[in-house]
Amino acid sequence: MDKGAFSIADSFVEEFNDRVEQLSRLTNHPGSKGRFIELLLINLLRKYLPKKYDFSSGFYCSINPELNEASQQIDIICYDHLNYPLFFDCNEIVAVSPKSVKGLIEVKSVMTSDSIKQLLKQANCEVAKQLPIDVKFNLLSVKSQITPELVCKEILDFYNKDDVPVVKGLGVIYSLDWEDIIVFTVSNNCYKMLILNNFNYSISTFVNILIKDLYGLDTYKSVANLIGPSLFIPKAEYVIRGENN
Repeated sequence: MDKGAFSIADSFVEEFNDRVEQLSRLTNHPGSKGRFIELLLINLLRKYLPKKYDFSSGFYCSINPELNEASQQIDIICYDHLNYPLFFDCNEIVAVSPKSVKGLIEVKSVMTSDSIKQLLKQANCEVAKQLPIDVKFNLLSVKSQITPELVCKEILDFYNKDDVPVVKGLGVIYSLDWEDIIVFTVSNNCYKMLILNNFNYSISTFVNILIKDLYGLDTYKSVANLIGPSLFIPKAEYVIRGENN
């Protein structure tokens, strides 16, 4: 990894990997590791990313009186805590307005087919329609029981149903034991899913894309030095909606 291009990502990855390795020497319990990764990621995102937004586990709640419900518990919510009040705040759990949400991350100890189905259900539920249009759902796992190709098949099968609209809300899907990473792009009303060779960048690619989605291109360029999906060679590309749809 180029130290000049990834100075922040290097520090993030080193600290992340060191702590995960320490935990692995103590326990292999999937639930414990999943919860630890969730808390570790929250703390590192708070530490390294701009203070403009905060990160926590919790819910976003409907502000439509005709839809009195909240989301499922989200492992990590990125939200604007300066311009929007919290509905609820209790240590590690918050409840926020959909309008304050900037991004969402699900963390799994093991990624399965059910993990993908759950992510798609969350991105397409009724209360998710109240999120800002640029909010994206992301998924990070410690290990995966399915390949990136099978993940893409699950997503394509879901969106090929006639009654399923496309909520352009998927950002990045990555498992720490993959050599590849899945990213989603939208251009000219064409919604695409790419499998990219992640080389040796580990979680740094996940974090850099997250920075771009949450804070914008200028912030992304300041830490990623223009390194991004456009410079990775796609191993596979799928059109979810658009072009021939």
